[in-house]
Amino acid sequence: MPSLPDKPNLEWLRKQAKRRLDDVRREKPEARLADAQFALAQEYGFASWRALKAHIDSLTLDGQLFAAARRGDLPALLSLIEAHPDKLHAREKPYEWTLLHAAAQNGHLAIVDELLKRGLDVNTRERGDHTYAMHWAAASGHLAVVRRLADAGGDVIGSGDDHEIEVIGWATCWPGADTANHRAVAEFLVSRGARHHIFSAIAMNLEDEVRRIVLADSSALGRRMSRFEDRRTPLQFAALMQRREMIALLLDLGADPLAVDATGLPMAFYVTIDTDRQAMEKIRAMTAADLDRGRAPASGSLGLVAFLALGDLGMADRLLRQSPDLIAPASGALHLLAHRNDAPAVKWLLARGADVNGRWVAFGGEVTPLHLAAGAGHLDMVRLLLDSGADRTIRDSRFDSTPEGWAEHFKRRDVVDFLGARLENDGA
Repeated sequence: MPSLPDKPNLEWLRKQAKRRLDDVRREKPEARLADAQFALAQEYGFASWRALKAHIDSLTLDGQLFAAARRGDLPALLSLIEAHPDKLHAREKPYEWTLLHAAAQNGHLAIVDELLKRGLDVNTRERGDHTYAMHWAAASGHLAVVRRLADAGGDVIGSGDDHEIEVIGWATCWPGADTANHRAVAEFLVSRGARHHIFSAIAMNLEDEVRRIVLADSSALGRRMSRFEDRRTPLQFAALMQRREMIALLLDLGADPLAVDATGLPMAFYVTIDTDRQAMEKIRAMTAADLDRGRAPASGSLGLVAFLALGDLGMADRLLRQSPDLIAPASGALHLLAHRNDAPAVKWLLARGADVNGRWVAFGGEVTPLHLAAGAGHLDMVRLLLDSGADRTIRDSRFDSTPEGWAEHFKRRDVVDFLGARLENDGA
């Protein structure tokens, strides 16, 4: 096992990993830089790239300071600051976090208190997401830290973060941010003058708040999230968060079920079967009305998806007779239904000639239905598509990865194992 240099440099290691990527791709063509970094870390005896990076950081004074702040080691932190008082205002690369950010994110109230007493500015922003320490404490559900930061003059609203959701959004809008702790943080922020926006209200299932927000400004229904969230609409956000009551409420208030995000994906992409039944019913009604008027439905392929999702096969046949191109890969109907894990609908389309290996644009590149099913972890759908002739070797146009690579990336272990066993059986 090779040894690290006496004074290892993280940038040097990053360059090594980039060179290693070419070697890794000879055995695993879909490998990404993270795979090369992992292989390099293991070569030097570390369990992960993060562990290797943490070791390198620990060898520097700044690294020791931030490590102490993150693990809550107040004596170690004070010892370092007493010996190096100018390091109180240290900034951590690459995003220039302060020690206050590191301690707040990890909920270390004693360290937060000490740093504030020593003069760190509670409203200093880091440069990665343009956030205060309070954003990160809220995201982690650390009420006591949020309270201390607010008592020290912290801005409880925090507008201007790159994700455009303010501190209350950081407390509520991330996956997993629906615990009692996160709710307590949001309630505290409101008690100190913050107000819910439509996304935080949706995340917390606050019907009255959503109604209030839309009544005050109907354009809130069309508000878009930041570019980092692909400019999703409130309805798409509700679908992503699996908030069925909010989906129904937003539709009642006039939300557009046909709207797409910045990458062109509709709300139907964000859910699995049945979660958005109300939206499907609305699209069905819109599509049926257009058909009755003798005009091409404005819903396009979503009309076909809605009919099939609701089991209205007669209307699906009627729509397909009028618009046979809706079965083509470019429509995305088969891809959407595979991603939603709707086996009866997928079988219906395949029986009418849908191309199981057709390509459609999703995630910024052309993919097959098998990519989407594998990435979503829908094992039975993966089986269905393979039994219907899906080609497991096709690579998407953005990441140059096979469906198995997608399953690995999204940590769909059962799909990875199944595809691996399938490959062995096919080769036998």
